Amino acid sequence: MRVLLATTANNGHFGPMVPFADACLQAGHDVLVAAPESFAGVVERAGHRHWPCPDVDPGERASLHAKFLAAEPEKRNETMVTLGAELAARSIMPGVLAALDEWRPDVVLREIGELGSAIAAELRGVPQVQMLIGLDKFVDFTLPLAARALVTYRESLGLPGDPEGENLHRAPSFSLLPPSLEVPRTQAGPEVHRFRVPAAAGTPLPGWWANDDAPLVYATFGTVAAGVPFAAAAFRTVVEALADLPVRVLATVGDSGDPSAWPALPPNVHVEQWVPQQDVLAHAAAMVCHGGTGTVLGGLAAGVPMVVVPQFADQPDNAERVAAVGAGIGVGGGETAPATAEEVRAAVTDVLTEPSYRKAARAMADEISALPPVDDAIGFLAKLALE
Repeated sequence: MRVLLATTANNGHFGPMVPFADACLQAGHDVLVAAPESFAGVVERAGHRHWPCPDVDPGERASLHAKFLAAEPEKRNETMVTLGAELAARSIMPGVLAALDEWRPDVVLREIGELGSAIAAELRGVPQVQMLIGLDKFVDFTLPLAARALVTYRESLGLPGDPEGENLHRAPSFSLLPPSLEVPRTQAGPEVHRFRVPAAAGTPLPGWWANDDAPLVYATFGTVAAGVPFAAAAFRTVVEALADLPVRVLATVGDSGDPSAWPALPPNVHVEQWVPQQDVLAHAAAMVCHGGTGTVLGGLAAGVPMVVVPQFADQPDNAERVAAVGAGIGVGGGETAPATAEEVRAAVTDVLTEPSYRKAARAMADEISALPPVDDAIGFLAKLALE
Protein backbone atom coordinates (compact mmCIF):
# COMPACT_ATOMS: atom_id res chain seq x y z
CA MET A 1 0.00 0.00 0.00
CA ARG A 2 1.19 3.49 -0.83
CA VAL A 3 0.18 6.15 1.69
CA LEU A 4 0.59 9.83 0.87
CA LEU A 5 0.57 12.22 3.83
CA ALA A 6 -0.14 15.89 3.20
CA THR A 7 0.57 18.72 5.62
CA THR A 8 1.08 22.43 5.87
CA ALA A 9 4.43 23.70 7.12
CA ASN A 10 3.38 23.48 10.75
CA ASN A 11 4.91 21.21 13.40
CA GLY A 12 1.70 21.06 15.41
CA HIS A 13 -0.25 19.92 12.36
CA PHE A 14 2.30 17.40 11.11
CA GLY A 15 3.18 15.91 14.50
CA PRO A 16 -0.08 13.97 15.06
CA MET A 17 0.35 12.24 11.69
CA VAL A 18 3.90 11.04 12.26
CA PRO A 19 2.95 8.00 14.42
CA PHE A 20 0.62 6.78 11.65
CA ALA A 21 3.34 7.26 9.05
CA ASP A 22 5.80 5.38 11.26
CA ALA A 23 3.34 2.51 11.74
CA CYS A 24 2.76 2.21 7.99
CA LEU A 25 6.47 2.25 7.27
CA GLN A 26 7.24 -0.35 9.93
CA ALA A 27 4.51 -2.60 8.51
CA GLY A 28 6.23 -2.55 5.13
CA HIS A 29 4.10 0.01 3.34
CA ASP A 30 5.42 2.92 1.27
CA VAL A 31 5.05 6.39 2.80
CA LEU A 32 5.60 9.78 1.21
CA VAL A 33 4.93 13.20 2.74
CA ALA A 34 3.77 16.04 0.50
CA ALA A 35 4.59 19.32 2.19
CA PRO A 36 5.91 22.78 1.34
CA GLU A 37 9.57 22.91 0.34
CA SER A 38 10.43 24.88 3.49
CA PHE A 39 9.22 21.95 5.61
CA ALA A 40 11.57 19.38 4.11
CA GLY A 41 13.93 19.36 7.10
CA VAL A 42 11.14 18.60 9.57
CA VAL A 43 9.79 15.76 7.44
CA GLU A 44 13.20 14.22 6.93
CA ARG A 45 14.13 14.54 10.62
CA ALA A 46 10.98 12.55 11.34
CA GLY A 47 12.41 9.78 9.17
CA HIS A 48 10.20 10.14 6.10
CA ARG A 49 10.60 10.99 2.44
CA HIS A 50 9.51 14.44 1.40
CA TRP A 51 7.68 15.37 -1.81
CA PRO A 52 8.32 19.11 -2.30
CA CYS A 53 5.34 21.37 -2.91
CA PRO A 54 5.29 25.14 -3.42
CA ASP A 55 5.34 27.32 -0.33
CA VAL A 56 2.84 30.08 0.19
CA ASP A 57 4.19 33.25 -1.38
CA PRO A 58 6.16 35.12 1.35
CA GLY A 59 4.37 38.37 0.61
CA GLU A 60 0.95 36.73 0.88
CA ARG A 61 2.00 34.95 4.06
CA ALA A 62 3.17 38.22 5.62
CA SER A 63 -0.10 39.87 4.67
CA LEU A 64 -2.10 37.04 6.26
CA HIS A 65 -0.01 37.24 9.44
CA ALA A 66 -0.57 41.01 9.61
CA LYS A 67 -4.33 40.60 9.13
CA PHE A 68 -4.38 37.92 11.86
CA LEU A 69 -2.64 40.22 14.34
CA ALA A 70 -4.79 43.21 13.33
CA ALA A 71 -8.10 41.36 13.72
CA GLU A 72 -10.12 41.62 16.90
CA PRO A 73 -9.07 38.75 19.20
CA GLU A 74 -12.47 37.07 18.96
CA LYS A 75 -12.24 37.20 15.14
CA ARG A 76 -8.69 35.88 14.75
CA ASN A 77 -9.60 32.23 14.31
CA GLU A 78 -12.19 33.08 11.68
CA THR A 79 -9.71 35.35 9.91
CA MET A 80 -7.00 32.70 9.82
CA VAL A 81 -9.31 29.95 8.55
CA THR A 82 -11.08 32.10 5.97
CA LEU A 83 -7.97 33.72 4.52
CA GLY A 84 -5.59 30.82 5.04
CA ALA A 85 -7.72 28.02 3.61
CA GLU A 86 -7.78 29.19 0.01
CA LEU A 87 -4.27 30.65 0.09
CA ALA A 88 -2.60 27.49 1.43
CA ALA A 89 -4.71 25.16 -0.72
CA ARG A 90 -3.98 27.09 -3.90
CA SER A 91 -0.27 27.08 -3.14
CA ILE A 92 0.23 23.41 -2.32
CA MET A 93 -2.35 21.77 -4.59
CA PRO A 94 -0.24 21.58 -7.80
CA GLY A 95 2.52 19.78 -5.91
CA VAL A 96 0.11 17.31 -4.32
CA LEU A 97 -1.55 16.71 -7.67
CA ALA A 98 1.85 15.92 -9.17
CA ALA A 99 2.49 13.43 -6.35
CA LEU A 100 -0.83 11.72 -7.05
CA ASP A 101 -0.10 11.48 -10.76
CA GLU A 102 3.51 10.38 -10.52
CA TRP A 103 3.63 8.32 -7.32
CA ARG A 104 0.03 7.01 -7.50
CA PRO A 105 -0.79 6.49 -3.81
CA ASP A 106 -3.63 4.21 -2.74
CA VAL A 107 -4.84 6.56 -0.01
CA VAL A 108 -4.21 10.10 1.26
CA LEU A 109 -3.90 10.96 4.94
CA ARG A 110 -4.07 14.74 5.30
CA GLU A 111 -4.20 16.95 8.34
CA ILE A 112 -7.44 18.86 8.58
CA GLY A 113 -5.77 22.22 7.93
CA GLU A 114 -4.30 21.06 4.61
CA LEU A 115 -7.06 21.39 2.02
CA GLY A 116 -5.10 21.37 -1.24
CA SER A 117 -4.72 17.61 -0.94
CA ALA A 118 -8.46 17.24 -0.32
CA ILE A 119 -9.12 18.93 -3.67
CA ALA A 120 -6.37 16.99 -5.45
CA ALA A 121 -7.64 13.66 -4.08
CA GLU A 122 -11.17 14.53 -5.16
CA LEU A 123 -9.95 15.40 -8.66
CA ARG A 124 -8.16 12.05 -8.99
CA GLY A 125 -10.66 9.89 -7.10
CA VAL A 126 -8.19 8.84 -4.39
CA PRO A 127 -9.74 7.99 -1.00
CA GLN A 128 -8.73 10.25 1.85
CA VAL A 129 -8.70 10.38 5.64
CA GLN A 130 -8.37 13.60 7.60
CA MET A 131 -6.22 13.84 10.70
CA LEU A 132 -7.83 15.94 13.42
CA ILE A 133 -5.29 18.14 15.15
CA GLY A 134 -7.57 19.28 17.95
CA LEU A 135 -10.98 18.82 19.50
CA ASP A 136 -13.54 17.44 17.06
CA LYS A 137 -15.80 20.42 17.81
CA PHE A 138 -13.55 22.49 15.54
CA VAL A 139 -14.71 20.51 12.53
CA ASP A 140 -18.02 22.30 12.99
CA PHE A 141 -16.24 25.67 13.07
CA THR A 142 -13.45 25.35 10.52
CA LEU A 143 -14.90 23.26 7.69
CA PRO A 144 -17.85 25.56 6.83
CA LEU A 145 -15.52 28.59 6.77
CA ALA A 146 -12.94 26.76 4.69
CA ALA A 147 -15.54 25.38 2.31
CA ARG A 148 -16.93 28.82 1.54
CA ALA A 149 -13.43 30.20 1.04
CA LEU A 150 -12.65 27.45 -1.47
CA VAL A 151 -15.74 27.77 -3.68
CA THR A 152 -14.15 29.97 -6.35
CA TYR A 153 -10.95 27.93 -6.48
CA ARG A 154 -12.86 24.64 -6.75
CA GLU A 155 -15.00 25.99 -9.55
CA SER A 156 -11.89 27.16 -11.42
CA LEU A 157 -10.76 23.51 -11.41
CA GLY A 158 -14.06 22.22 -12.75
CA LEU A 159 -15.34 20.93 -9.41
CA PRO A 160 -18.69 21.80 -7.81
CA GLY A 161 -18.35 24.79 -5.49
CA ASP A 162 -19.50 22.75 -2.43
CA PRO A 163 -20.11 25.79 -0.17
CA GLU A 164 -21.39 23.56 2.64
CA GLY A 165 -18.25 21.42 2.62
CA GLU A 166 -20.09 18.14 2.11
CA ASN A 167 -17.03 16.52 0.56
CA LEU A 168 -14.89 17.57 3.54
CA HIS A 169 -17.44 16.31 6.05
CA ARG A 170 -17.64 12.92 4.34
CA ALA A 171 -13.98 12.15 4.96
CA PRO A 172 -13.43 9.78 7.90
CA SER A 173 -11.21 11.22 10.62
CA PHE A 174 -8.39 10.01 12.84
CA SER A 175 -7.74 11.49 16.29
CA LEU A 176 -5.29 10.91 19.12
CA LEU A 177 -7.49 12.61 21.72
CA PRO A 178 -9.38 10.55 24.31
CA PRO A 179 -13.20 10.82 24.24
CA SER A 180 -13.41 12.38 27.72
CA LEU A 181 -11.42 15.41 26.58
CA GLU A 182 -13.92 16.21 23.84
CA VAL A 183 -16.75 18.68 24.35
CA PRO A 184 -19.93 16.65 24.92
CA ARG A 185 -22.06 16.77 21.77
CA THR A 186 -25.82 17.24 21.52
CA GLN A 187 -25.88 15.90 17.96
CA ALA A 188 -23.80 13.59 15.81
CA GLY A 189 -20.34 14.80 14.85
CA PRO A 190 -17.73 13.53 12.40
CA GLU A 191 -16.83 9.86 11.99
CA VAL A 192 -13.81 9.75 14.30
CA HIS A 193 -11.53 6.75 14.80
CA ARG A 194 -9.38 7.20 17.90
CA PHE A 195 -5.94 5.74 18.46
CA ARG A 196 -3.01 6.04 20.82
CA VAL A 197 0.70 6.34 20.31
CA PRO A 198 2.69 3.64 22.13
CA ALA A 199 4.41 5.16 25.15
CA ALA A 200 8.09 5.91 24.62
CA ALA A 201 10.53 5.57 27.49
CA GLY A 202 12.03 8.89 28.49
CA THR A 203 15.78 9.26 28.78
CA PRO A 204 17.50 10.99 31.71
CA LEU A 205 17.88 14.76 31.45
CA PRO A 206 21.29 16.44 31.75
CA GLY A 207 22.23 17.83 35.16
CA TRP A 208 21.26 21.39 34.35
CA TRP A 209 20.31 22.28 37.95
CA ALA A 210 22.24 22.39 41.19
CA ASN A 211 19.30 20.98 43.18
CA ASP A 212 18.03 17.88 41.42
CA ASP A 213 15.67 17.06 44.29
CA ALA A 214 13.30 19.96 43.62
CA PRO A 215 10.14 19.21 41.56
CA LEU A 216 10.63 19.71 37.82
CA VAL A 217 8.22 22.08 36.06
CA TYR A 218 8.26 22.00 32.27
CA ALA A 219 7.38 25.31 30.58
CA THR A 220 6.67 25.41 26.85
CA PHE A 221 4.60 27.50 24.47
CA GLY A 222 5.25 25.27 21.49
CA THR A 223 6.90 26.27 18.23
CA VAL A 224 5.04 29.42 17.22
CA ALA A 225 4.89 31.67 20.31
CA ALA A 226 8.18 33.39 19.53
CA GLY A 227 6.63 34.76 16.33
CA VAL A 228 3.57 36.25 18.06
CA PRO A 229 4.55 39.24 20.22
CA PHE A 230 1.89 38.95 22.90
CA ALA A 231 2.44 35.18 23.24
CA ALA A 232 6.20 35.66 23.51
CA ALA A 233 5.63 38.23 26.26
CA ALA A 234 3.28 35.86 28.09
CA PHE A 235 5.89 33.10 27.99
CA ARG A 236 8.48 35.37 29.55
CA THR A 237 6.02 36.17 32.32
CA VAL A 238 5.53 32.43 32.91
CA VAL A 239 9.24 31.69 33.14
CA GLU A 240 9.94 34.64 35.40
CA ALA A 241 7.05 33.60 37.66
CA LEU A 242 8.32 30.03 37.92
CA ALA A 243 11.83 31.24 38.74
CA ASP A 244 10.53 32.45 42.11
CA LEU A 245 9.22 29.02 43.13
CA PRO A 246 11.20 26.24 44.88
CA VAL A 247 11.24 24.14 41.71
CA ARG A 248 13.50 23.25 38.82
CA VAL A 249 12.33 24.85 35.56
CA LEU A 250 13.03 23.64 32.05
CA ALA A 251 11.76 26.15 29.48
CA THR A 252 11.85 25.37 25.77
CA VAL A 253 11.49 28.22 23.28
CA GLY A 254 11.05 26.37 19.97
CA ASP A 255 12.87 26.47 16.65
CA SER A 256 12.26 30.18 16.19
CA GLY A 257 13.41 31.06 19.72
CA ASP A 258 16.93 31.82 20.91
CA PRO A 259 17.94 30.73 24.43
CA SER A 260 20.96 33.04 24.35
CA ALA A 261 18.67 36.05 23.94
CA TRP A 262 17.12 35.51 27.36
CA PRO A 263 18.29 37.68 30.26
CA ALA A 264 20.22 36.15 33.14
CA LEU A 265 18.03 33.72 35.06
CA PRO A 266 18.50 32.09 38.48
CA PRO A 267 20.19 28.67 38.61
CA ASN A 268 16.90 26.82 39.06
CA VAL A 269 15.86 27.82 35.50
CA HIS A 270 17.31 26.34 32.32
CA VAL A 271 16.28 27.42 28.81
CA GLU A 272 16.71 25.24 25.73
CA GLN A 273 15.47 25.58 22.17
CA TRP A 274 14.01 22.08 22.06
CA VAL A 275 14.07 18.91 24.13
CA PRO A 276 12.09 15.72 23.26
CA GLN A 277 8.80 16.16 25.07
CA GLN A 278 8.62 12.55 26.28
CA ASP A 279 12.03 12.93 27.93
CA VAL A 280 10.90 15.93 29.93
CA LEU A 281 7.45 14.66 30.83
CA ALA A 282 8.87 11.41 32.17
CA HIS A 283 10.43 13.47 34.97
CA ALA A 284 8.05 16.44 35.30
CA ALA A 285 5.86 17.10 38.32
CA ALA A 286 3.85 19.68 36.39
CA MET A 287 3.75 21.46 33.05
CA VAL A 288 2.92 25.06 32.15
CA CYS A 289 1.92 25.44 28.52
CA HIS A 290 -0.04 27.49 26.01
CA GLY A 291 -2.66 24.82 25.42
CA GLY A 292 -1.55 23.57 22.01
CA THR A 293 -3.22 20.24 21.35
CA GLY A 294 -0.02 18.24 20.93
CA THR A 295 1.46 19.64 24.11
CA VAL A 296 -1.71 19.02 26.12
CA LEU A 297 -2.04 15.49 24.76
CA GLY A 298 1.58 14.73 25.62
CA GLY A 299 1.08 15.91 29.18
CA LEU A 300 -2.13 13.94 29.66
CA ALA A 301 -0.67 10.78 28.13
CA ALA A 302 2.18 11.04 30.65
CA GLY A 303 -0.23 11.72 33.52
CA VAL A 304 1.31 15.14 34.22
CA PRO A 305 -1.01 17.85 35.63
CA MET A 306 -0.74 21.24 33.99
CA VAL A 307 -1.38 24.94 34.08
CA VAL A 308 -2.61 26.20 30.72
CA VAL A 309 -2.01 29.84 29.75
CA PRO A 310 -3.91 30.05 26.44
CA GLN A 311 -3.03 32.62 23.78
CA PHE A 312 -5.04 32.08 20.57
CA ALA A 313 -6.58 29.53 18.17
CA ASP A 314 -7.98 26.47 19.97
CA GLN A 315 -5.92 27.02 23.11
CA PRO A 316 -8.69 28.60 25.25
CA ASP A 317 -10.94 25.64 24.44
CA ASN A 318 -8.21 23.18 25.34
CA ALA A 319 -7.63 25.02 28.60
CA GLU A 320 -11.33 24.72 29.41
CA ARG A 321 -11.31 21.00 28.71
CA VAL A 322 -8.21 20.37 30.83
CA ALA A 323 -9.91 22.17 33.72
CA ALA A 324 -13.21 20.37 33.07
CA VAL A 325 -11.60 16.94 33.46
CA GLY A 326 -9.75 18.13 36.56
CA ALA A 327 -6.25 17.62 35.16
CA GLY A 328 -5.15 21.21 35.51
CA ILE A 329 -5.96 24.90 35.71
CA GLY A 330 -6.49 27.51 33.00
CA VAL A 331 -5.03 30.97 33.68
CA GLY A 332 -5.40 34.19 31.71
CA GLY A 333 -7.20 35.11 28.52
CA GLY A 334 -4.55 35.71 25.90
CA GLU A 335 -3.79 39.18 24.58
CA THR A 336 -6.85 40.87 26.08
CA ALA A 337 -6.37 39.46 29.60
CA PRO A 338 -2.79 38.19 29.98
CA ALA A 339 -2.02 36.04 32.97
CA THR A 340 -0.06 37.76 35.72
CA ALA A 341 3.01 36.30 37.38
CA GLU A 342 1.04 36.02 40.61
CA GLU A 343 -1.71 34.01 38.91
CA VAL A 344 0.81 31.66 37.33
CA ARG A 345 2.65 31.07 40.61
CA ALA A 346 -0.59 30.43 42.50
CA ALA A 347 -1.86 27.98 39.87
CA VAL A 348 1.41 26.05 39.70
CA THR A 349 1.59 25.85 43.49
CA ASP A 350 -1.97 24.53 43.56
CA VAL A 351 -1.30 21.90 40.89
CA LEU A 352 1.84 20.73 42.68
CA THR A 353 0.27 20.49 46.13
CA GLU A 354 -3.33 19.38 45.48
CA PRO A 355 -3.34 15.62 44.70
CA SER A 356 -6.61 15.71 42.76
CA TYR A 357 -4.92 17.25 39.70
CA ARG A 358 -2.38 14.46 39.38
CA LYS A 359 -5.08 11.87 40.05
CA ALA A 360 -7.21 13.29 37.21
CA ALA A 361 -4.21 13.50 34.89
CA ARG A 362 -3.43 9.85 35.64
CA ALA A 363 -7.04 8.91 34.86
CA MET A 364 -6.68 10.60 31.47
CA ALA A 365 -3.42 8.72 30.90
CA ASP A 366 -5.23 5.45 31.64
CA GLU A 367 -8.01 6.34 29.18
CA ILE A 368 -5.49 7.15 26.47
CA SER A 369 -3.56 3.92 27.09
CA ALA A 370 -6.80 1.94 26.59
CA LEU A 371 -7.31 3.27 23.05
CA PRO A 372 -6.31 1.06 20.08
CA PRO A 373 -2.69 1.54 19.01
CA VAL A 374 -1.93 3.48 15.83
CA ASP A 375 -0.94 0.17 14.22
CA ASP A 376 -4.66 -0.65 14.06
CA ALA A 377 -5.18 2.29 11.70
CA ILE A 378 -3.30 0.46 8.95
CA GLY A 379 -6.15 -1.98 8.45
CA PHE A 380 -8.61 0.89 8.14
CA LEU A 381 -6.44 2.61 5.52
CA ALA A 382 -5.99 -0.63 3.59
CA LYS A 383 -9.73 -1.29 3.54
CA LEU A 384 -10.43 2.28 2.41
CA ALA A 385 -7.86 1.94 -0.38
CA LEU A 386 -9.71 -1.09 -1.76
CA GLU A 387 -13.17 0.52 -1.83
